Amino acid sequence: MRLLVLRQKNFRNLATSVFAPGAGLTTVVGGNAQGKTNLLEAIELVLGGEMQGSTLERIAFGESEAFLYAEVETQWGQSRLEAHLSREGREHRLNEAPASLRELAQLPGAVRLGPDDLALVQGPPEERRRFLDVLLSRFSARYRALLGRYTRALQQRNALLKEQLRRQSPLSTLQSVVAVWNAELARYGSEILSLRRRMVARLSSLAREAYRELAPGELELELWETVAPERLLEALEENLAEDLQRGATSLGPHRDDLLIRLSGREAARYGSRGECRSIAMALRLAEHRLLWMHYDEAPLLLVDEWSTELDTRRREALLAYAQSLPQAILAGLETPGMGAVVKIEAGVWR
Repeated sequence: MRLLVLRQKNFRNLATSVFAPGAGLTTVVGGNAQGKTNLLEAIELVLGGEMQGSTLERIAFGESEAFLYAEVETQWGQSRLEAHLSREGREHRLNEAPASLRELAQLPGAVRLGPDDLALVQGPPEERRRFLDVLLSRFSARYRALLGRYTRALQQRNALLKEQLRRQSPLSTLQSVVAVWNAELARYGSEILSLRRRMVARLSSLAREAYRELAPGELELELWETVAPERLLEALEENLAEDLQRGATSLGPHRDDLLIRLSGREAARYGSRGECRSIAMALRLAEHRLLWMHYDEAPLLLVDEWSTELDTRRREALLAYAQSLPQAILAGLETPGMGAVVKIEAGVWR
């Protein structure tokens, strides 16, 4: 997929309104806090990408709303996408019709790499769960729906646990009223777990291959589950007394993790910062390749701070991959010496 043009109004500190990158490799070059990351995020958001935090954080100071507009080209022709950001959230349109994120997922979209991805390796389990959930949601509308239903059932069960804990109700009273939520969590959670297993199996080989291109070592991914899918209902019932003491549900897909090992050792504990950065990059490149196979065309590749903490081998591998794509947009303090260059300062590019 190619981005033909991006137009923006009031998106954070971006001052220039139109960005029109060509095919192939484009590098946005500028100092720190000049708008490079904001530009990449604007592209990702208008294409339906994940957004953490509030929409207000993306709106220019003193403004109440922001607008993003993009024209993209895929193997099926051109499409027009719009995003409206306000304090109420964000709204999308696809070819001038209101569109949900599920509908935007029909397009290859973008994959963004950056320094924050280090949290995929060194951060808490919720960072890796979010990575899997967002990726699976792009593949499967059913997974997105399952996750929403599971989350609502989990909230209801946890609220009930907290209320019973506050009242100091006996366990026998809780067993009857919590049964319906146990059944809901088991119904949706077991399918979520099964789909995650399939995803990790596919992702693992691609991540291993991507890491070999970046650095020496064998990368291994493994899904760590608090309970097997077929035992989820039984385990929820068995663990009810402990959950009542905690006031929260202690097992299920919301507590699982993605274990990452490098040459047999836990990466977060024993890997150097450079190795962890390479692992995070390998995960994103594996995501990109997986989506490429799914859509039968490459998503747009966005790389923030492309040269940060990368030695010559890693830089060359990343650039070789970016050059192989119909379009890739890098951002950083320096140019790679190839492709088009756009300079940015104080949100203005030229």
